[in-house]
Amino acid sequence: MRPKNILIPTLICAFFLCLIGCKPDKPVDREAVKKELEAREFKRVTEGEIMAKGEEIAKSALKVTAQTFQSALMTAIQEEGVPGAIEYCNTNAMEIVKKLEDSLNISIKRVTNKTRNPADSLTGIEKEIWEAYNYDPSQATAQLQEFSDTELIFTQPIMIGSGVCLNCHGGVGAELTNENYEFIKTLYPNDQATGYQLGDLRGMWRLIIPKKTVVNAL
Repeated sequence: MRPKNILIPTLICAFFLCLIGCKPDKPVDREAVKKELEAREFKRVTEGEIMAKGEEIAKSALKVTAQTFQSALMTAIQEEGVPGAIEYCNTNAMEIVKKLEDSLNISIKRVTNKTRNPADSLTGIEKEIWEAYNYDPSQATAQLQEFSDTELIFTQPIMIGSGVCLNCHGGVGAELTNENYEFIKTLYPNDQATGYQLGDLRGMWRLIIPKKTVVNAL
């Protein structure tokens, strides 16, 4: 079976219609028309090419996002301790993500079933993907699939990978001190994101990538 081609429409037809429908007072500049048509060429790509490029874009974007966020968080911990990191996440985390979203023309979000910030709640297809990850976290891996006719969705599990994570998400009164937890509650009154252990599934990254962005990158 031949791969299905995805056609990115151009305005060639409309251009011809305009030429036919109009009656200019002077002869048509055929050379200019030829150059215009050459500039508006068709671009054909297969679904396989789109998926492969989409995954490449997603992994690259997520690498930059995770590294930027991790670096900023570690700096906050070193300079102001755990309370400083908690406050930093509250006030600056989304700003970092927003800048990356705008520069890459994609949507980036962290979601989970046990939220600290209610804005990170699972919705729609995210719930289905989360359930699959949560069924066997040891087998959870990044995946890319269609989100809609015009978008792709890329997800990657977030695991509790070090003791540093437990300073904010561990057991209250143990890795997460009572004092720090009280501070968390002042910022997030409905916090649910505690009681984790090393290796636990904490959440997942979710990226929405327009197919148009992928095709333009091919």
